[in-house]
Formats: sequence, C-alpha cells, structure tokens
Amino acid sequence: MPVSHDRLQTILVDAVRHHQDGRLEEAEKLYRRVLRANPKHPDALHLLGVIAHQRGQNERARQLISDAIVLNDRDAAYHNNLGTVLLALHEPEAAAAALRRALALNPAYPEAHNNLGNALQALGRPDEAVHCYRRAARIRPTYAEAHANHGRALRALGDLAGAVTALQRAIALQPHYVTALKDLGDVLGESGRPGEAEARYRQALDVDPHDADVRAALAAAWEHASRLTEALAAAEAVLHHQPTHLRATVVAARCERRLGRPEDGLRRLGALHLDRLDPDSRAFASFELATIHDRLGNYDQAYPWFEAGNRLILASPAARVLDRDAFPKQVERVSQRFTSEWVASWTPPVPDSENAASSFLVGFPRSGTTLLDQVLDAHPLIATIEEKPMLDVVKHAIDADFGGYPDALATLTPDDLAILREIYHRETARYASAPPGGLLIDKMPLNAIDAGLIHRLFPDAKILLALRHPCDVVLSGFMQAFRPNLAMIQFGSLADTARLYVQVMALWRQYQALLPMQVITVRYEDLVADFSAEAARVLALLGVPWDDAVFAYADHARSRNISTPSYHQVVQPIYTRSIGRWRHYRSRLEPLLPMLQPYMDDFGYTRDGMTTRLLSPRPANNFH
Repeated sequence: MPVSHDRLQTILVDAVRHHQDGRLEEAEKLYRRVLRANPKHPDALHLLGVIAHQRGQNERARQLISDAIVLNDRDAAYHNNLGTVLLALHEPEAAAAALRRALALNPAYPEAHNNLGNALQALGRPDEAVHCYRRAARIRPTYAEAHANHGRALRALGDLAGAVTALQRAIALQPHYVTALKDLGDVLGESGRPGEAEARYRQALDVDPHDADVRAALAAAWEHASRLTEALAAAEAVLHHQPTHLRATVVAARCERRLGRPEDGLRRLGALHLDRLDPDSRAFASFELATIHDRLGNYDQAYPWFEAGNRLILASPAARVLDRDAFPKQVERVSQRFTSEWVASWTPPVPDSENAASSFLVGFPRSGTTLLDQVLDAHPLIATIEEKPMLDVVKHAIDADFGGYPDALATLTPDDLAILREIYHRETARYASAPPGGLLIDKMPLNAIDAGLIHRLFPDAKILLALRHPCDVVLSGFMQAFRPNLAMIQFGSLADTARLYVQVMALWRQYQALLPMQVITVRYEDLVADFSAEAARVLALLGVPWDDAVFAYADHARSRNISTPSYHQVVQPIYTRSIGRWRHYRSRLEPLLPMLQPYMDDFGYTRDGMTTRLLSPRPANNFH
C-alpha cells in the first residue's frame, strides 16, 4: 500500500529528530523506510549519507550524497556536506569545488564558508582560508569553530598575535573547546609565554583527560622547559595508546637524545611512516632525525635530512607568502646609503645621558648570542631582553614620521632623537628594566644590520658583537628549523645561508670602518675555552663587577623562557662539540669557502681552526 506524501514527511521529521539527538540507528531505520516507499527521495539519501560520514564510512557517504545531488542539485546543504565528506577522504580540491557550489546557492551559509576555509588550508592556501573564516564569523559572530579555524590559519601565516586573538574569541564563546585550547597553548608557547601555554593545556585536559594531542603538546612544552623526565613520561603515556602519534614520537626521541640515548631516539623515529605525514609533520620529524644522526656521527645520513626539513619549511604556507628577496634588499639598501660622505653630512650627535645603561648584543644567528645572553642575564646587575623588536618599532616610526629609514638618519634634530629614544625605551619597558645601578642589554642578533641606527640613537652605547667560526655559523644556521620570517627564510640552503652571512657581516664591517662604535667582541670559542677569563673580560668592559652568579648561567637559563633554537643547549654546562663541527661537513661547505675566507681572516679564524692573532685593526675607541 503506497505511503502518502504527508506520511513520508512525518516519518522524515521523526527520523531527523532521532538524528539530531544522536540516535543514529533509529534515524537510519526511518530514513530507509522513506526510501523503501520512495527510492528517489533526495533528503533521505542525503541524510543517510550524513550518518555514514558520522560512522566513518566516507566512501558510502560520498555515494549517497552524490545520488541525492543528482536528484536535487539546488540544495546548498547537500553540496556542503559532500564537501565535508571529500575533506575526510583527503580530496581537498574536489571538496573546494563542492563547497563553492554550496556558496553559489547560498552565499550567507557560514558552515560552507568555514568548510571552504578548511579545504583551502588543506591545499596549503591559508592566506585565502582566513577570508573564508572571517566571512563565516561575520555571518554568525557566535560561530566558535570559525574563530578557532581562523586562528589556525593565522598561525600558519606566522601571525601569532592575530592567532591568539581569534582562538581566545573561540574559547570565550565555547569555554570547553578542547582543540582551541590546545591550539592556543601551542601559539602561546611559540609566542614565548610558556606558563600560559601550559595553563591552556591543563585546562583542555580538565575537559578531556584522555586527549592524546593535548597530552603530546604538554610533553613538548615540558621538553622545551628541560623537564625531560616528565616530558618523556608524558610522551610515552600517549604512545602507549597511540604508538604512531607523531608529536609524541618526536618529543620522546628528542628527550632520549638529550638524556644521552640518541640510539633510542633514532629507533623511535624509525617506526614512523614519514611518507604518510603532512609536510609540516615531515619537517618536524626530519630535523630531529638529522640532529640525532649528527649526534651519532652519521654525518652523511644527517645532511640529507637537514636538506629535506629545510625544503619542507620553504614549501610551507608561512614561507610561501614571504618575499624571499625583501630582507637581502633591505640590507643592500642600508649598505648603499652608508658611505663616508653621507655619514659626514649627519647633524651632530647628541649623547643620551639619561639612559646610559642600555647596551646591545648582536651577531649573526648561531654565533653564540644565546649563550652569552644567559651568562650576562645571570649577573644580578644585568637584565637582558631576548629578541624583541624594539628597534623595528623605531624604524617604523622613522618611515612613518621622519622621512624614511635609513635616509632620515642624516637630518635628525635633537628633538627628533629624543622622540625616537622615547619610542625605543617605551618598547623596552614592556619587557624588562635595568636592575638598580645595572645594565639592560637588548639581545637581537640581526640588529647587526642596524648598528648604524643604534649608534645614531645611542652614540655612547656599548655593542657586544658575538663571533664564531664563519663555517660553523653557516652550517649551524642551515641545521635549524627556524620559524619562517623575512630573515629566517634565507636559511633554507647552505649556499643561501652563506650568502646572507656574507651580506650581513660585510655591512657590519662597513659600520665599523665608518662609525666610532664602542664594540666588545666576544668569540664563542674563547668563551667555551676559558669561560672564567672571557666572562670576566666582558664584564669588565661593560663596567660591571664580577659575580659568581654567572657560573650558574645554566641553572638560571632553566628559569627563563628561551625562544631561540638554542633553548636545549644553554641549559647544559659548557661543552666543545659544536666547535669545528663544520669539518664533518667539509665536502658540502667546500664550494662556499672562497666567499667565507675574508671573514675567517678578518675575525681571526683559519680553515682548520682558530688562529691566535688579534682581530683586524679597528677604530681606536673600539674595545677588544
């Protein structure tokens, strides 16, 4: 006996109610009852497909929803849910097409905008995805998932501040949103706020104590804080239930390496199927594999893993949106401007007697700046600010209000200098202040390219220059998984790293030839070879009395958040294994030696080690 249309609608309404309440079996029975009466009922086919997707039966879901679309191509929900299924099947291109069809039918469909953003993220296009999430959130301001996804896309683009704002908005709307809490913890960790990061992870675990991703994130935070036993135990707890969990595996391997068991770390990583991982995950694992092979002396095996990790970083969304020529062009523009004639045209210098306690620590990345930073900060009369963009804020102000950087340096008046100094000191006050009667040191390695600006603003400031054998510096830079930005994107190959080193250090030599800067040169090798003597020399030149607290720099470092790749090195006692490491990779560096040789000569190094001669002659008021 045929079932009337009204009766079918009643059955369908009952089925939807069961479905919405999570009673999938009851809903499925009723959808099938509708289909027995009308095999071409598009709503029943579509909703059966939704149930199949909820059960993880995505191929069946694709077929059922596609059958519904054949019968009714004008329902935006059908296309949106097909897009969701295609994403689950790892077909983001097809998913994006389905979701665009949904939006063509209903432009004010927030879920479709959000899901299209997910498809674009999967395609490695977070810059486009952010627009989708913003549209979804504008249409429905209370859409927590859209805000959370927006935060993830911004993080992929390197906009950590924006990511924090978006994720905080998601959590304000949905306080028990575990994934958003975990992602916010990750971003806070990358932003240098480890305590807040751990608090977010614990908040997520209060909601779901068994979430493996959160527990692995907490293990990673503990490893970064050098709480290695706790970190390893937390990672192993995850791996007990999910033996192939990527983040837990890499954290466990890293802990094993740092605990002196690199073979165990290599064994753990060997169990991963890297070809099945997404690019970010492969990069994460590749650098740890490379580091362990390097530690074991397997240099021919380590180098290809470093190359692979760098290639993956260069192909990441955060790297692809960057202009790779921007930073070298910036350095070149400053270099061309700084001539003896131009410097001679400057308005007279104005001492900054009110803030004489400021000093600067610069040097090419991986030259030992973090070690020196920790040694100095351990002294009770010294506070260091680690890698904050205070000078960048000053440069932006010069560009906006004073005629542009670096050209405006020549014509700055005493009032201009006072304003710019106030901007700089206001920024530094956000992070730290000098101890009473002591020094504040701004540590930012690549501020070496702005030494001319430093000298113009603070002509009496002492600038500590960290040096290390150029070959070791270049190799070490290439071996780090730097977060992409305009400068760090230059470290993607050994040759590119060497070219950047030459450009930056050539500009530094130019500054030293032109300006009467007060420079304290600190060679990493000297600090490692005779820590007490070198630390005493540096402190004396800074005008700070000796204090035995500097011997406890490693313990002091454990109490600080260290955001640089050296975080795991500076909490160890002094070691020498990084000196001359480049010789293990000599065949890779050999083609680059001619361009690096002038800097070996100038800074007192040879191709086979360090010489004992003095550094090249410098202006009379430079320190040594």
